[in-house]
This record gives sequence, structure tokens and C-alpha cells, in this order.
Amino acid sequence: MEIKQLIYFREVALREHISEAALELEIAQSAVSRQIANLEKELNTTLFLREGRNVKLTDSGELLLTQTNRILNLIEETKDLFIHQEHSDRRSIKLAYTESYVSQALPAIIKTYERDFKIEVRPMMMTPLEIEEGLLSHQIDVALCELTPKLTNNKHTIKHTLFEETYNLYVHNNNDLSMNPKPPLSQLSQQYIYHFNTLPDQISQLIRKHASQKTYPISNFALLRQTLLSEKGVLIVPDYLSNGIENEQLTKIPLTHTELKRTINIVYQDNNQNSKLKTFIEHTRSLLQRQATYH
Repeated sequence: MEIKQLIYFREVALREHISEAALELEIAQSAVSRQIANLEKELNTTLFLREGRNVKLTDSGELLLTQTNRILNLIEETKDLFIHQEHSDRRSIKLAYTESYVSQALPAIIKTYERDFKIEVRPMMMTPLEIEEGLLSHQIDVALCELTPKLTNNKHTIKHTLFEETYNLYVHNNNDLSMNPKPPLSQLSQQYIYHFNTLPDQISQLIRKHASQKTYPISNFALLRQTLLSEKGVLIVPDYLSNGIENEQLTKIPLTHTELKRTINIVYQDNNQNSKLKTFIEHTRSLLQRQATYH
């Protein structure tokens, strides 16, 4: 059973006349008759009875007409759904990001862009690999993230550096590390290393490489501060989160002399068809670079 057979069948049923249905469908009457005959053969039933020059539905025909209306209406609804979705996508920007200073800056970026350009921005936090897949398959329009090797080497991927994210080490004042303003990461090999919430894989791998240590997450600032003040370990935290840790009994050691840093970029595909993307990229680069520099 084909969709066109149901379309022909419904047109004949509504007009009760094969030649008129053919005229409306703009096809030969013989083609309509042939498709009706094929449909009757497939369903093993008679759909129409001839009454002079007209045709009337049989009981089987009435039943098929009910089902045909449901099927064809559902097809139209499905088409409308995707047309609406396509229109909606053209009027929105799908934005992916990894956890970084970006997450703090995004509310202002999105609010001002939607206000000034009347375009909806849909933010989604993803891992770098999820972003890679989403960009290359055009499931997302733009991303604020560190680069994966595949994105770095992809000739269709456009990248603009936004800022470099650096990290700080917090230790108790009684810890010997507090006396060294530039400790190598290898000196952390005898320490319990904590971090707040999540730590990017790139940073975790660097810590394991140089300090031969795992890192342990704590998602509550109060518990994290208490753990440090109790001299149970040290903390590695991105600079933008450091304000919540400051305490007179703790020493802050910037780790800018180490490899613990990552570059956050704005990334998109050069063949992206979203006509609104250029204005969003310009807006985001301007605002985020300004905020990151101030921060």
C-alpha cells in the first residue's frame, strides 16, 4: 500500500466520480482506476460500487476512508511539525559549552543578545567529545570550549581564542608547600588533591601525569573549606572560582607557571547555514573577551 494510492482513493471517495478525481489530481483517469484496482487486490475487498457514472463506497470502502483520513492527516501534521521545527531552528541558535568561566558569563551574553537581536539562544552544557560530534553533525551551531584534536585538525572548523583559563593551588598555612610560590606539580605527589565539583579531563590528566595522584571532587564550598582548614589535603581550583575559598589560614598559590591551563575558544563550522550565527559570534567574542579580561 502506497501513500499515493490512499490519496487517489480519498479523492475518488469524496467526489464519487473517477474522472473528476483524476481531473483534480491532474493525472490520467486510467492511472486512478489502476491504483484503485491495485488497492482492492491488495486488501482483497471491493471498495466502490458503480451507480451509473458515479461510484459509491462499500462498507469496506467506508472503513478504509476512515483509516485513510487518519493516515493522511498524520502525515500532514508530521510535515507541519518539521516545517515548524526548521523555522524555529532558523530563529534560534543552539549553543554548547563546557564548564568554565563561560558558565558564569553566559547569562549576560544570552540576555543581551536576545534583547538586541530578538533571537532565541538555547544553551547546552556538553563534554568536549559531545561538542565535537554535535558541531560536525550540525546538531549545534556554535560552542564555547577547549578544542579536541579532531576539531583542531578539521578544515571546516573555525576557531577564535577567547581566553586562557588558569588554576590556583590552596594549601593550609602549615603545609610546607605554602613556602614555595612556584611549586612544581610533582611536589603534590604526597598530597590529597581536592577540586570543586567537576574538573576537566585535560586538567585531571595533567595532574596525574606530573603528580601521580588522583583528584577528589567536593561539590559544597563549605565542606571544601572545612576540609582544607582541617589540613586534610590541598585544593586545585580555576581562578574564576577562587573568591569562594579565600581564608586567612589558607595560602593561595597561582599555578600559571605550570601546564595547568586550558584555552577556551568559540568554535563553529564554516558551512553552517544559520544566518544569525555571525551576529552571535561577534556579540559573544566582544562581551566574553571583555569580561574575561576584567575578571
